[in-house]
Amino acid sequence: MLIATNGESTERDYFNGLKQEAWVRPRVVVVAERGSPVNVVRGAARRRQRDDFDEAWAVCDVDDFATEPATRESAANDVNLAWSNPCFEVWLLLHYGNCSRFVENAKRARDLLREHDPSWDKTRLDFGNFRDRVEDACQRADRLDPPPDGNPSTSVGHIIAALR
Repeated sequence: MLIATNGESTERDYFNGLKQEAWVRPRVVVVAERGSPVNVVRGAARRRQRDDFDEAWAVCDVDDFATEPATRESAANDVNLAWSNPCFEVWLLLHYGNCSRFVENAKRARDLLREHDPSWDKTRLDFGNFRDRVEDACQRADRLDPPPDGNPSTSVGHIIAALR
């Protein structure tokens, strides 16, 4: 399974930690693709074909991007798309508890994470802080409005299901 993200560190650190878990069935490769969600989807599609992955995922933040172009591109290229609105940190927040109020932007999500972990730094994610709460995050994510329109929302839990 290929997981591509435009996140420079947070998403990569999370998925690189996750893939070490004993319950993860497929071999997982995590890569960074620079640019917009469309670029992430296209990069995942290229790598999937070149390296013969059975499944490819693009993990994207809504941020200020239009979501429809990446959604169309993912369908055309058989790449699964996991949106988080407004950002991946919503997924991380769900490891700590419910997150159902509107999250303005990534800075606000960071501030909310720091309420649970005062030393939170997106450049040094320790997967051990999240390991025992992955299933809780999946359940909480399922109760949110669906991404990409719901805020907060995330479909990262679908990747977790695919890893089992």
